[in-house]
Amino acid sequence: MNRIKSLKITILVIGILLILVIIRNLDRNVFKEKAKTAVDAVRNNSNVITVNQLKKLTAPYLIIDIGSESRPDSLQFQHAVKIAFSQLLDKANRKILNDAKGELILYADDVATASRAWVILNQLGYKNLRILTFENNPEELKYKFQPDTTARLEQDSF
Repeated sequence: MNRIKSLKITILVIGILLILVIIRNLDRNVFKEKAKTAVDAVRNNSNVITVNQLKKLTAPYLIIDIGSESRPDSLQFQHAVKIAFSQLLDKANRKILNDAKGELILYADDVATASRAWVILNQLGYKNLRILTFENNPEELKYKFQPDTTARLEQDSF
C-alpha cells in the first residue's frame, strides 16, 4: 500500500515537471539564436548601417526609432516608426515588427540603447536587424594609447 502511494506521488511530481517543461518550451519569448551569431555580427560590424549606406539602400526597410518619447524628432526618416524602448515587446509593437518587410533598422539617441534592442530582438529570432549609426566605425579608438606613467607600483614600499 505504501509502495503504491509513493509511486503515485512520484508520478505526480514527474507529471508536474513535464507540464512545466512543455509550458517553458511553448513560451514565445525564449531566445532562439545562438550567442555566437550575435558575437560574429558585432565583430564584423554586419549589424551596423551608416546614414550614407541607408541613403543608398534600395531594398525595403523600416526604421524603428526607439529614442525617448519626450525628445523632439531631430531627424526625419522615411519608413520610420517611433516605439519607446520600454514598449518594444508590447503585443501591438511586436505585430509591427513581425509585419515589417525587409530590414529592421534600429535608431536611438545613443548606440548603446539601439544595441540593447538589437540583442533582444536578435535573440527573439528577428532577422535582418541593423543599428543606425552616424559614424563609419563607431568602435574605432580615436586616440593614441599612452600608459599612465604617474603610478609606479614597483617603487612603492609596504
